[in-house]
Parts: sequence; C-alpha cells; structure tokens
Amino acid sequence: MITKQTVVVFYVVVAINFISDLLGRYGGSILTIAIQDRIGPDDRQQMMGLNASVSTLVEPLGQTLGVLIIAQWHDYTLAGIVNAMTFIGAASCLLAGRSAIQSTPKVAGRPRHIEAWPVIQRVMLTTTRMGAVSYLGILMILNVATMSIDAILNLMFIDLASRMPVSYSVAILMVNVVFVTGSVLGGITKNTWFDRLSLFQLLLAAILAPMLTYVTLLVVPQLILILGGMFAVGFMSGKLDSKMFAIMMPQIDTHLTGTVFGTISSIVTLAAPVGSVGIVLLYNLVGATAACSVMIGVSALALIWAVMAHRQ
Repeated sequence: MITKQTVVVFYVVVAINFISDLLGRYGGSILTIAIQDRIGPDDRQQMMGLNASVSTLVEPLGQTLGVLIIAQWHDYTLAGIVNAMTFIGAASCLLAGRSAIQSTPKVAGRPRHIEAWPVIQRVMLTTTRMGAVSYLGILMILNVATMSIDAILNLMFIDLASRMPVSYSVAILMVNVVFVTGSVLGGITKNTWFDRLSLFQLLLAAILAPMLTYVTLLVVPQLILILGGMFAVGFMSGKLDSKMFAIMMPQIDTHLTGTVFGTISSIVTLAAPVGSVGIVLLYNLVGATAACSVMIGVSALALIWAVMAHRQ
C-alpha cells in the first residue's frame, strides 16, 4: 500500500495519529482537574475507574469495527472516513455538553509557578512511603510485565494450538474479553476486600498477579488457568490505578493536577513498548520458557524493590 505515490499520505496519517494521541493525553489531564473539582473524595476512586473503563471497553470495539470495515469492503479510505466521523461526533458531543464541564473560577485562576517534580516526590512519599523514583520505577516494571503477557500469549497460543479446546482466534478473544472485564470491575467497584488494602499492599498484589500468571504459562499452560490469571491482572491493574490517583488527588494543587498526573502516566507508559518488543524478540530467538522466566524475574525484581523501598 505504501508506494512512492502514497508515501505522503502515509506520513499525513501518521502525523494525524500523533496529534490525536497528544491531544487525547492533554484532554485526559484536563479531565482530572474537573474530577478533582467536581467529585467528592469518597467517589473519586470509582469515578477514575469508570473513566478508565470507558476507554478500555471502547478501544477494542473500535479496532474491531475498523478491521471489519476493511475486511468487508477492502477500502482503507472508507475506514479513514468512518474514523474521521467518530472524531467529529465526539467533538459535537463535547460542544453540546460544554456547559456541564466548564471550569469553576477556582480552577480557572492564575496558576502558581510551582515545579511538578517536587510535588510528585512529596505526594509519593506521603501516600506510598516510597520515593518517587522507586515508586515510578516499580510501576514501569509492573507495566512491562503486564503488557508483555499479551505479546507472549499471541505467540504461545500458536504453539499450544493442538492442545487448546478452542481455536486460536477464539482463545485470543476470550483472553481480551476476560482482561477487559477484570479491568472494568477493578476500576468501578469500591466495596471489595481489595479496597480495604493500603496502596502498598495493593501494589504488591498487582505485582503478584502477572508474576503468578507467568508461572502458570511456564508450568501448567491450561486455558482456564490463563483466563483466571488474566482476570486477576486486569482487576488488580484497574484497582491500583484508580485508588492511586484518588488518594493522591487531594494532596495536589488544582493547577498542577493535570501536569502531575500526566507526568506520572507518561513516565510509567514509556517502558511498555520497549518491554513488549524485547520480550517478543526473546521469545522468537530463544523460546517461551526463556521469555516467561525473564518476566518472572522482572516481576520478582519489582516485588523486592517495593519491599525494600517501603522499609526505608
């Protein structure tokens, strides 16, 4: 598809996607300010989880729709037009409901000249009893471990095809559905046993979930156990993210909320693509055992780091 005649169009599409993601991140940061200003402390965790759950649910549906359009009509232009129409529809909804999300004078006032990193360090130390470098480093490793499971499963299910009770495509679909379900339930529930845990205890549980899932893949790669592990990974991830932001929010000045949360999210997200690419290369070059063993070691490193940093 990418030829000398279409290379300019290709770069335009890439630029549009880059700008779209950039504006999406910016919009997400602005939304945290509205949540901090409009939602009470008791409801913020559930609200943050609900907000994250919407994108978790809609993203795979949108991707599926795009694939179906291209597969049915073999027309990339049509898929692009549909994609553009969704942006226009979202913008129309935003304009129609803009009065409901207008910032209050408290939010719209003149911002103070305060650097974000000292605030992040203070908030991390207060809420997690860990330094910002340690906590964010642990979250980066956890994100690598969580995101790499999907990459490994895509390859492992091919090797396990003869022993699977369902086809490859159905197995991948089941894993995605279970993971999304776990993420949504973890984000929107607030009266479970896990909600009684401290942020540090929840972090340990979130690290153990992918670690045990990798052990399952290595020792007993049964579909039902894999699905249970993926549900646990999604649930703990959704629970940790929403509770973390809800606890930190009251301690951050309104003018810095978007900057602080945007910085945290960006730092944590940086390692995920590198980790996923690296684990796929390791799987292809050495094998499933090596890939799973490395990720078990990476998860164990995050667990030990968390315990040691918390004691200090």
